[in-house]
Amino acid sequence: MKTLFWWLIAANVLLAAYGYLDSQARASAAAEERFQPLNDEKVQLLTAQQIARLGPAKVAQLTLACAEWGPLNEVERQRALRLLEPLNLGRTLSQRRVEVVAEHWVHIPPKPSRAQADRAMAELRALKVEDAVLLTDPGPWNLAISLGVFRERARAEARLEELRRKGVRTAMYRQREQIVPLTALVLREPSQDTLAQLNALAGQLPGTSVTTGACPETR
Repeated sequence: MKTLFWWLIAANVLLAAYGYLDSQARASAAAEERFQPLNDEKVQLLTAQQIARLGPAKVAQLTLACAEWGPLNEVERQRALRLLEPLNLGRTLSQRRVEVVAEHWVHIPPKPSRAQADRAMAELRALKVEDAVLLTDPGPWNLAISLGVFRERARAEARLEELRRKGVRTAMYRQREQIVPLTALVLREPSQDTLAQLNALAGQLPGTSVTTGACPETR
C-alpha cells in the first residue's frame, strides 16, 4: 500500500511539472509571435528620392507634418491671412519668423538731415506708400529710406515700376546683400484638400511657395 501511495505522489509531481513546463513554452511562443513584425516581407524602407517622388500631399498624410507658406513680407503676410480666412483654420494655423538673404534693394538715397528724411517719409505717405522704412543705423546708409528688399531682381524692378506709377521719382535699385526678417505661415497636419487649396493660394503671391515637412518644434 505504501508503495502505491508513493507512486501516486511521484505521478502527481511529474504531471504538475509537465503542466508548468508546457505553459511556460506556450507563453514563450506567444511572446515571440507577438513581437514579430506583421507582414515583414511587405515592409519597404523608402529612400529620400522615393519620398520626394511621393509629393508633398502624400508626405503630409503619411507623417505628422506641417505645411509652411512663405517667406512673406508684412504686406504679403496680411494678404495671405485674408486669403486663408474662408478656410477657418483656427488653432492649426500659426506664424513663425524666418530669415532670408536678399540682395535686390529698392530705396531712396540718404537724406542730408533728419528733417529732410522726415519730410520725404511724409511725402511717401501722401502718395499711399505705407511700407517705407527710414534707416537710422550708423553708417553710410543712415537716413536712407528702404522701399523693399527682394530675393529676385524681377520683383525689385516690378516694385520700382509700381513706385514710379505712384509718383515716387527718387526711388532707385541697388544690389546690397541683407538678412531680411520675414514670416512663414505654418499649418499643422493639413488634409490633402487643404494642402491643395494652400498651393492654389500661394500662386497669388509670386515668390512664395508651400513646403511640407516635420512641424517646426520637432525639426
